Amino acid sequence: MQISNFLQSEEWAEFEKSQGSEIFWIDGILLTKNHLPKGKSYLYCPRGPEELTEDFVKAAHKLARKERSIFIRVEPLNHINIKTHKHTIKKTININPANTLILDLTKSEETLLSAMKQKTRYNINLAKKKGVDVEISSGVVSARTFFEIMKETSSRDNFNPHSLKHYEDLTNFFGPKKMLKVYLAKIGGKYIAANIIFYYKNTATYLHGASSNEYRNVMAPYLLQWQAILDAKKEGFKYYDFWGIAPDDSPGHPWAGVTRFKKGFGGEQMDYPGTYDLVISKYWYFIYKVVRFLNRLF
Repeated sequence: MQISNFLQSEEWAEFEKSQGSEIFWIDGILLTKNHLPKGKSYLYCPRGPEELTEDFVKAAHKLARKERSIFIRVEPLNHINIKTHKHTIKKTININPANTLILDLTKSEETLLSAMKQKTRYNINLAKKKGVDVEISSGVVSARTFFEIMKETSSRDNFNPHSLKHYEDLTNFFGPKKMLKVYLAKIGGKYIAANIIFYYKNTATYLHGASSNEYRNVMAPYLLQWQAILDAKKEGFKYYDFWGIAPDDSPGHPWAGVTRFKKGFGGEQMDYPGTYDLVISKYWYFIYKVVRFLNRLF
């Protein structure tokens, strides 16, 4: 299964530049520079490289020293064995989801429906019967509507969302390129759920989702998700990436609820190794980790 990786695209690199990031390429692999105090920095390779080859590591080390980077954060697509690797590599908190669910859109609509859990099919039909309408947009106004619903979601589920500016910047940059759509569900003139879907090459990605505290009994997120899947299939995309589920056997995971929701649509689980740090300066890396730990405490 060869899904497309938008985080390693030229378009994403340009978006990072528009946000003020310095970007670098090593043999077609994107890295961004993140500034730290004392003139230090670290390099970040989002959802890459595919393989942590010796050639990549050497080139990345050379770049890191030039940019005064104390480590290189990577998210390799394939497994690495840090115990046998010749360089100092540390597992760190995942930036992007290490586990996701992929739906094969080349299957017929009937096959996709039959692969769903019965409760998911029921909730899609229930939302239709309750009169949930779906709107599709890519403008900045829709980003603001999304953010208002996201504030309810984040408060309910106890997490910190991105800023309004982040969502506005995403829609302003990728909307005109036809790489992003905002799906909005409403009932009686009130918006009650919203999804942000990203499109790159053969893959549509469910990047962000939010739902209101009101009208939860009309099951709007189910219809909203199904409409995005149908539209992506109609537009010729091969895969639909649900972008993040809880690891197996993790009933207490913060994503356990949304994982049940996503798995109701079927699909095949895909697992990545997660996020690792290639350490350049052991001393400064130690200082960095201590400061990060203290910041989380206070």
